[in-house]
Amino acid sequence: MSPKFSVVIATYERLDLLKATLESVWAQSFHSYEVIVVDDGSTDGTVDYLLGLGDRVTIIVQRNAGPGAARNAGAEVATGEYVAFLDSDDLWFPWTLSTYFAAINGTRPPPSFLIGERFVFNDLQTVGAVFEDSLQRRRYSDYLAAAEEYFFYGASALVVRLDVFKASVGFTKANVNGEDGDLCLKLGEAPGFVKVDAPVTFAYRAHESNLTHDIQKSWDGTWLQIQTERQGGYPGAGLRARERRQILTRQSRPVSLACLATGENKQAWQLYRATLFWHLSLWRWRYLLVFGAIALKTTLRPLTTRE
Repeated sequence: MSPKFSVVIATYERLDLLKATLESVWAQSFHSYEVIVVDDGSTDGTVDYLLGLGDRVTIIVQRNAGPGAARNAGAEVATGEYVAFLDSDDLWFPWTLSTYFAAINGTRPPPSFLIGERFVFNDLQTVGAVFEDSLQRRRYSDYLAAAEEYFFYGASALVVRLDVFKASVGFTKANVNGEDGDLCLKLGEAPGFVKVDAPVTFAYRAHESNLTHDIQKSWDGTWLQIQTERQGGYPGAGLRARERRQILTRQSRPVSLACLATGENKQAWQLYRATLFWHLSLWRWRYLLVFGAIALKTTLRPLTTRE
């Protein structure tokens, strides 16, 4: 009998963190799941460790190609009804899969995909102090119908019905950040979307080696999404353009401001110009003014320094 969930964990050079991640999966109160770990070219002994786990995990080893490609490889061999993604530096709570199971079973028809709720930590002791709350969820006809809401994007938040994931072509193979947001847009019109508000379903580890700290990869991923939208690569055509652009501008704003903050002015302006008319049509004046003020301050800073 096939499991309800296929847990796909992509990892690269994170052996110590991966061990804790796997322990959090094995501590689940819901037991209908399989675990698939994709090693994305690690050289830190990860493969040897995984081989020692026997049939507790399915192992895939590939040359380093990035997290999106690794997750796709895991989904290719998955046998569950739903595929639940988990980053190798994050943790699940014992109730995570039982929460997703309840959210799925309580929705008719069963949703195409779900987004869970995160708990941010940098101290493991705080994770142990988290308690399980009663299930609270929001249900939408599809993901684009929730465009006005803010959701945290991260692979560890995503649970997707396997057939829907495969039909979407999965994560981008480009080695970029923001591949999770890109996937959500690809799933934009898949029928049935659920946002789990409570309980928290995963613990997001905040540390300096988080891939999200790589500004260049964040810019690359944001630019990829903007170009995909311009080329009509996301579902919904013109009828759903406003919803898609609400989501895209929400994702591009922090990246453009981060580029300004780190001196990547050219890339910041590229994002600004590419999304300017989208922001204007959505009346996002605050961002436009803030960006302009920061950009002006950044431009004048060298003059002030010379004086």
